[in-house]
Amino acid sequence: LLNRIGENVMKRLPTQKHMTLEARKYIEEALNEKKSISQIARDLDRSETTIAREIKKHRQPMFPSAFNNNSGCLLHQSCSHKHFECYLHCKNFQIEMCKLLTKSPYTCNACNKKRICRLVKYYYKGSEANLEYKSLLNNSRANLHYTELEWNILNNDFYTLVLQNRSIYHSLKIINTRGFQFARSSIYRQIKQDRLALKTSDLPRFKRKKKQNSKDTSYKSSKVKDHTYEDYIEYKNQHPNAIEIQTDTVYGILGASEPVMLTIQIVEIKFLFIFKMQFQTMEETIKVISNLQEVLGENCFHMVFEIWLTDNGHEFNNVERLVNVFQKSHIFYCHPYSSFEKGSIENNHELIRRVIPKGVSLKVYTQDDYNLLASHINSLFREELDGLCPFELIERFISMETIFKLGLHKIAPEEVKLIPSLLGEKNIKNIKKYLDEDDIKRQHVFIEKT
Repeated sequence: LLNRIGENVMKRLPTQKHMTLEARKYIEEALNEKKSISQIARDLDRSETTIAREIKKHRQPMFPSAFNNNSGCLLHQSCSHKHFECYLHCKNFQIEMCKLLTKSPYTCNACNKKRICRLVKYYYKGSEANLEYKSLLNNSRANLHYTELEWNILNNDFYTLVLQNRSIYHSLKIINTRGFQFARSSIYRQIKQDRLALKTSDLPRFKRKKKQNSKDTSYKSSKVKDHTYEDYIEYKNQHPNAIEIQTDTVYGILGASEPVMLTIQIVEIKFLFIFKMQFQTMEETIKVISNLQEVLGENCFHMVFEIWLTDNGHEFNNVERLVNVFQKSHIFYCHPYSSFEKGSIENNHELIRRVIPKGVSLKVYTQDDYNLLASHINSLFREELDGLCPFELIERFISMETIFKLGLHKIAPEEVKLIPSLLGEKNIKNIKKYLDEDDIKRQHVFIEKT
């Protein structure tokens, strides 16, 4: 059995830097069999000093019974505070160690006199040694091994960037271009452990959304036949290279005379357009998209709008009208109350809400405001785009000249802002006009720290 353990361990060890549990168990068995450290080292293909250091570092003491005994303390005879099992309580306890433990193999595993010996014994046990090793490893890695420069960068530049653009990924990418190698997983862990200036309360997603009650997600109208989400999946499977866009509306406060945002996103590259609509109607939707078609040109528009996925809002729900106006687009509808089916554009809506929260009237905002907001969102580095931003990929579909005509432009990475101050003082005043302090806090809108 010992030989088989040794063979299995030897097969694994050459590629491993740290001692494994199997290796430690083999050391224990070998010590019990009175094998020398040199023999163990040869069996495990390690140096003798490595094996000796492992044994001395992880051997465990076993104290003798305190009954009719000196408790293994060198100061026992002269001590005035003798106590039962005093090694558990006395800070002056000094171990009386057997002289044989100062020599190889440094343990009592195979000692012939261990039954009658009244001194403190030391045993090496593989499983306990491995647990102690893991504990030491975790504790050592839990500490922050940053230089003073790295510490200042994280608690100043990185902190400011995150509060400005509301993205850990984007901020780290900027910092790491300066020659650093900060890992996002480590940063999240250190924020959670309250080790950095940045706190979990500073992160936009630190609060979980409440679980919503189940609702009827069946289609309410028979007019969506051949335009359902199932038809959308089937079409995508048949045309895997087709370009897909998702559309939706973002409202401020409900009201017939209230303007809304029409959002259009090229799904593959997460590129977002935001247009102002004076009313949330089908006529306004067709008017805005027709204007976009005119700017893009027929060929470009039909290429980008080949697959069109939207929801059942009344600004989209006239299927026949949309099909007649945009004949070359394949229009599909999500199930009711199933916004997750167009989750790509919903993620960008979350970025919009960091600047203009829910419950705020959209009357004060112009198309230029929306263009500026879309420009900042499209300049944000995305992990799902391999670290690029949507602006760096848009020319695959639309020329940059056309993008400029639409009022969009790329923002420098350090200047990307996704906080209310992006749209100036009028936005902050508008937010405070419609939301009280509790609402602002509940939606996690960063106004005070801007």
